[in-house]
Amino acid sequence: MPLSRAAVGTLRAAIAAIRPRGPGFDQPLDEHVLGEIETTLPYLPAPMRLAFPLGLRLIEFGAPLFVRRWERFSRMPTDEAQRYLERLQQAGGLPAALVLGLRALVFLSFYQHPSVLASLEVDWAGRAEAQVRRRAALLGGEPP
Repeated sequence: MPLSRAAVGTLRAAIAAIRPRGPGFDQPLDEHVLGEIETTLPYLPAPMRLAFPLGLRLIEFGAPLFVRRWERFSRMPTDEAQRYLERLQQAGGLPAALVLGLRALVFLSFYQHPSVLASLEVDWAGRAEAQVRRRAALLGGEPP
């Protein structure tokens, strides 16, 4: 079930607040991360899949409860949005679980992008090949 336009706006703001910043990470990948998360949602367990849009709504409109601000999450500056998400996580319970799950989705999508892997000098295929050769050598055989 696709996310509403409002939920996508909240998710975009969350991605901007959560994703890593700094040398090697300041790449225009927010739309890629958003697409990966939307692609992943149908594979979540049913309770999570159904609760995700409600959780995004809580994030969007929960600022008066958690940080005493009368502002929607998607309209906050990035640094304030980061503090708001930290506050939600410190609140414990369901809000903390929601932020933790959202962070996991953002990080998984972000860190698997080929340009991020390249900036981190991670070569999964090369590592797998090296491990196969090493195991073959240890076992006294030739790699396939």
